[in-house]
Amino acid sequence: MAAVTLSTSLASAEMMKVGGLREGDTLNVRTGAGANFTDIGDLRSGAIVNVKGVDSSGKWGQIVYRGQVAYVAMRYLQDVMRPDGSAASTGQFWVTGIKAGDPDGGLVIRAGAGSNFAALGVLSNGEAIHIIQRSPDGKWAMIALATQVGWVSTAYLSETNPHGPAQPQPKPAQSAQTGPDGMPVPAVYSVTHVTADDHLWVRAEPNANSTPVNALAPDAPVSVIAMASPRWAKVTVGQTVGYVNAAYLTRGGGVTTSSGLQMNLICRGTEPFWTLEIGADRSVIYSMMGGSEQTSALNQASPSAMTGGYPYTIAAQPVSGIIDQRMCSDGMSDIEYPWSMVLNAPNEAGNMMTMHGCCTLR
Repeated sequence: MAAVTLSTSLASAEMMKVGGLREGDTLNVRTGAGANFTDIGDLRSGAIVNVKGVDSSGKWGQIVYRGQVAYVAMRYLQDVMRPDGSAASTGQFWVTGIKAGDPDGGLVIRAGAGSNFAALGVLSNGEAIHIIQRSPDGKWAMIALATQVGWVSTAYLSETNPHGPAQPQPKPAQSAQTGPDGMPVPAVYSVTHVTADDHLWVRAEPNANSTPVNALAPDAPVSVIAMASPRWAKVTVGQTVGYVNAAYLTRGGGVTTSSGLQMNLICRGTEPFWTLEIGADRSVIYSMMGGSEQTSALNQASPSAMTGGYPYTIAAQPVSGIIDQRMCSDGMSDIEYPWSMVLNAPNEAGNMMTMHGCCTLR
C-alpha cells in the first residue's frame, strides 16, 4: 500500500466515537484510505477510537486496529461528549480528594460503571491514571488494568497534577509521521541487508558524504523517529540523533514482551532526577538522584485496552507507570526520544510521586 499523506487537522491523537450509522449497521475498518481497500473489521455504534490523523481529503481517519494501521470513514466519527455538551476528556488524570481515614482506603476501582459492581482494587491520592472512555452520564471513567479494564468515579479525578509541573513533558506531534515502510513512527527497526563483517553508518546529516557519528551492527535494533527524505531515516542511538540509509532497515527488532512492549529501555526524568532501566530479561533497576538503586522484576506490562498496544501500563514493585511510543523531549536538550513515560515511584520518605520522563533503547 502506498503511504498516505495525513493532514494536520488533528494536531495530535484524538478520541472519537462511532455514530451516525443506520440501525444495525457497523463501520468498516479498511487497510487504506478509501472504500476500495480491504475490509478487515467492523466497529459498532458508540465504539471509541483513537484517531491518529486524517488523510488529505479529510474523509478518512487513521487508527490502530488490532495492532495494525487502518482507516475508517470520518463521516461516521463524532466528538465524545459529556452530558452538558462539552468534549469529554480522556488521557492522563490524577486521583484527588480522598479524605484521610477513608473507609475504603482510597478510590475504589470497580468491575463496572457503578458502585454496585465488585471492587478490583484501590487508588491513592496523587496516583496517575489513564482514562480510556467515560460512561454515558460522565460519572464513571474506564481505566486499563493488568488483564482487564476497571471503572472509577470521576468525582475524584483531576486534570491537574497535584505534585505540580514536572519535566520533561511528552512532545506533541505536529503532524503524523511515517517510516520507510509507510507505517507510523516512532518505531523500532532492525539493520538488515548488511553482511556480518560490515555495519550501517549513522551520519550527522542525511547524505552519504556526511560525517559518521555511530555505527550499527547487522540485526541491531534502532529507533526511527522520522524520515528526513524518502531515502534517509532520522534515528536515535542512545543520546545521539543521526541519519541512516532507510534501505537497510526492516520494521521490528530487539526484545519485546509477548504483548509487544519494547524491552532494553532506559528512561530518565528531571525534577527530581531519576532513572529506570528495563532489561531484556524483565529486570528493572530504579534510582533517584542521591538514593540507592532498587532492583525488581517487571511483573506487569499491559497493553491499552483501546489499541492492543501502546500505551502500556507497567509495574515492578515499588514502581509503576505508563510507557507510550510517542515523541518526547527531556526539556534540557534538543534530543528527541521515541518513548515517553509517566512514573509513579516512592520518594525517600516513602510517599508516592508522579514524574515524567523520556525513554530510549539501551
